[in-house]
Amino acid sequence: RALLRTRRPARKGRPPGRPSHADQLSPREEEVAQLAVAGLTNREIAATLHLSPRTVEQHIAGAMRKTGALSRRDLAHRLGGAP
Repeated sequence: RALLRTRRPARKGRPPGRPSHADQLSPREEEVAQLAVAGLTNREIAATLHLSPRTVEQHIAGAMRKTGALSRRDLAHRLGGAP
């Protein structure tokens, strides 16, 4: 039985105690959020990613909810895109 137990490999990347808000986002939420942080409008993001503007709004809302951001500017700050 002892042989059946395996240890999980240590996670690489960010040191303990410094969680990344981006780690909480789905890949699409992160992609949309990064474009929003770069200054694109919802319509521009939608055209770039071939999504509807409403879908972009939903991804940004999800990213803001998961990170606790209150605005796009706050989202940028939390994702490391603004000082």
